[in-house]
Amino acid sequence: MAANEAGDVPIESAGVRPSREDPPDLPEPPEIDKRIVFHPTQVAGLVMVGLLPLLSFFGLFGIGRGTVEGTDGTVAVRVEHPTWHRLRVRQPLLLQVTNATDAAVSGVELRVPRSYLSAFADVAFTPGPDRVDARDYVFALADLSPGETRTVTAEMQASGYWRHEAAVSWRVLGEAGDQLDAGSVAFATFVWP
Repeated sequence: MAANEAGDVPIESAGVRPSREDPPDLPEPPEIDKRIVFHPTQVAGLVMVGLLPLLSFFGLFGIGRGTVEGTDGTVAVRVEHPTWHRLRVRQPLLLQVTNATDAAVSGVELRVPRSYLSAFADVAFTPGPDRVDARDYVFALADLSPGETRTVTAEMQASGYWRHEAAVSWRVLGEAGDQLDAGSVAFATFVWP
């Protein structure tokens, strides 16, 4: 609004459209395709969202436990391990060594591979390993009476995705430290993101 010759600006008609002017025409609405169109990545996402409850129902998505056992005639070894694991969830790994003979066993050397444990964070063994070498955590179990079971427990938190394989091995040692028997059991853990 412009000022008049006296320099005054009329404020009573400020912002009011003169009656002789018509409003501008509205633009035409855009053309819209009325069909729903899914892109391939959206279809894949919908399939995954649909599969999650089904996988959960069958126990494949979440946490699962498994057991493997092995013996060499002198000792029996049992490993209770997570089969399906979730990222950042703590789960135990339980190792049991049982003297399967009627005589005392001088010692058993139990080995857990470092390659498997590297997929987990905050691994805490009870009892702790006697030594750690380039490939394994080594536990020395001495003087097993007939039928006696010793247990090594590890609490661990998954930090690496996908499938991680391991083979827990053992050696039965005589009093002089010579190897009398040996064996191993293999297992795997799948970690979901």
